[in-house]
Amino acid sequence: MVRSIVALLCLVFAGLVPCSAGAASAPALAVVGKNAGDKPADFGFRMGEVVRIRVGGDLVDKVKAAWTAKTPPMGLYLGSVHIADLKSPPRVAKSGNELLLDFPLVRDAEDDSDRKAWDSLFRRASNHVIKVRPALAIGGELPLTVSSAYPFQFSVAPDSAIWLTLGAGLATLLVAYWYLAMKTPMLYDAGSGCYSLGKSQMAFWGLLVLLSFVGIWVLTGTMERIPPQVLILLGISGVTGLSSVVIGDNKKTKLQKTVADQEVSLAKLEEERKHLEGQAAGAADAAKQATGERLATVKATIASTSSQVEESKKQLQAGPSQGFWRDICDDGSGLSFHRLQVVLWTLVLGAVFVGNVAQVMSMPEFSDTLLVLMGISNGTYLGFKIPEKQ
Repeated sequence: MVRSIVALLCLVFAGLVPCSAGAASAPALAVVGKNAGDKPADFGFRMGEVVRIRVGGDLVDKVKAAWTAKTPPMGLYLGSVHIADLKSPPRVAKSGNELLLDFPLVRDAEDDSDRKAWDSLFRRASNHVIKVRPALAIGGELPLTVSSAYPFQFSVAPDSAIWLTLGAGLATLLVAYWYLAMKTPMLYDAGSGCYSLGKSQMAFWGLLVLLSFVGIWVLTGTMERIPPQVLILLGISGVTGLSSVVIGDNKKTKLQKTVADQEVSLAKLEEERKHLEGQAAGAADAAKQATGERLATVKATIASTSSQVEESKKQLQAGPSQGFWRDICDDGSGLSFHRLQVVLWTLVLGAVFVGNVAQVMSMPEFSDTLLVLMGISNGTYLGFKIPEKQ
């Protein structure tokens, strides 16, 4: 009588309170530990591994029927996020009439929905470890919770490996950028001999995207998709760098032509001066006065033109750099806002880029408004660069 009452209570409160009377029945859906183990570590999965789910009870026939009917595939959910589908037919367990379903934890970066699903899951991570409840959807029905002997955990890679890769990537970025700036002329403006803001921005984004791609590949073993927004950002920085070079070369060419024209005018004035000095030596008093007045005018013009030639030649000569930050933020007359805003927005978006890569292991998809803002900032810089001092 007592056992009957206990059994009845177990049926009423099944799943709500534990029942120790009698043997506990195995759950219909359960995660199989890695290597068939039964330790907490056997229920911690990583990217590229396979989650095996054991199906028993009445669900066995349901899974077989769903697979035979080719209804929507069995899907694995982690924390209500659809992660993977069953790719191969279910296998029969060695003992008993049970099925084994294998779901590979693989992220397809080229599949938009799959990539966004993984990104959503990664954003829930705490110290790069995601603790979720797995669930199984059979034939398009609502997902059923899958039990696990120990808490189900998922991580892309060990926390230490992620922080080590992130630190190594940032260190490589800083060292490579320092080398380009200090040990090579790659970031210099050939016309002025100072650092070019356009080239500096182009190098920054190029190195950042390259190192992010390599870092994600090292951690996940997958070739990360570069979003169109990142390509547009690279294009904006590339066009800015190229345009700044073209503007600088055009200004230099015009300045060289101006110097040449001034030197021709100066040579003609010198000839006129010599001629007037010869006339003044043998001219009568009345003619000498007129010649002297003209000679004084010519000499004043020669002095003015000579000063202009010297100033133009100084602008053509490559002056010494005043330092990286001063050069990219200075328009020749001091600190300029149109240059400063390009630098600040580049650093802000760069920090957002690194943060997204570190958290979700994928490159961010910047909104159209941010890209337009970056384009406006760079376009404003190029517009103000035209009248800047050489």
